[in-house]
Amino acid sequence: MTPPQNTDATSRFETLFEQLSDPVVEFRQDDDGEPIIVAANAAFRDVFAPAESVVGRPLNELIVPADRRDEAATFDQRTADGKSNRAVIERVTSEGRRKFLYRGVPAGDGRGFAIYSDVTEKLRQERHLDVLQRVLRHNLRNDVNVITGEVERALEHAESEETRAALRSIEETANGLTQLCTEAQTIRKVLSEPTPLDSTDLASILDTVSTDCLRRFTQATISVDCPDTLSVQADSRLQIVVDGLVDNAVRHNTASMPKVMLRAGVVDDDTVELAVADNGPGIPETEQQVITAEEQISPLSHGSGLGLWLVKWLTERYGGSLAIDTSPEADLTTDTSLDTGAATDTAAAGDRSMDIGTVVRVRLPQA
Repeated sequence: MTPPQNTDATSRFETLFEQLSDPVVEFRQDDDGEPIIVAANAAFRDVFAPAESVVGRPLNELIVPADRRDEAATFDQRTADGKSNRAVIERVTSEGRRKFLYRGVPAGDGRGFAIYSDVTEKLRQERHLDVLQRVLRHNLRNDVNVITGEVERALEHAESEETRAALRSIEETANGLTQLCTEAQTIRKVLSEPTPLDSTDLASILDTVSTDCLRRFTQATISVDCPDTLSVQADSRLQIVVDGLVDNAVRHNTASMPKVMLRAGVVDDDTVELAVADNGPGIPETEQQVITAEEQISPLSHGSGLGLWLVKWLTERYGGSLAIDTSPEADLTTDTSLDTGAATDTAAAGDRSMDIGTVVRVRLPQA
């Protein structure tokens, strides 16, 4: 007796196959390994052969440029070996050559599926933005150097304190623009790289960052309170996260003696919390809401820098979260549960009694 065919499932698959907006083709490989089209959805026919029948035709002959045949042969061999393919490729369409994100899925017995997502405009836009960013950074840095140089000369001849104060304000604003350029360049580089998670020594990173920041901010006091053996799931860029938090805490601190304390401990069986507290004026509420996604970015609400954005984005890549507390009751013990061991101070004595302006909490998966 012939088993009943799963016609409902087949019908649903065929409907999905036909309705997909990306070009999709089903193929079988002949004795020479050449993929022969078995079926193609409407999007494939519209993009590659709007006026032709494609069933039974060699796929490579239809869409692969002559100078990309070796590349296609490599993909075909991987399909024959039962391996998937994924790459950005160039193929011939009815409107000329275009770039696609190609995914090849083997289905067994020499059959497979190929999916093509057109990324031509996306890649072109990325190239244009890259050029624009490079030009803007170069021109902005050059212009800022001119401004700061002129300010320095003007300060030498300024006679009134009011004039000197105005010039220092100009200098501070210009330096802020330079910092913004640096942050943007760092973000672009960091976020374009993959994020392979591994056990990362948090204690070592905290000590390294505190030492580096004290070289940059000699007037600051930075204290570290962390067990000697505390690791999280992250990568080497976790140092950028910690450095960004400490740099932000000191750079925007208006206290005569900026103080920062880093305290890390285990919150539960699989989570570590790093709390970074400072005695500064606190992060403005509107900026907090933008960073923590409680408010949409707008011309009037966008934050003043990119440092915390980088911290947030990297933390999320690690599967963690970021929270900001500037309430009058903010302290380092809220939400951290376990004893972290004795504090070590890389500047002077750790000051647990400081008036806290901001506590930024980063939670990460424990390794």
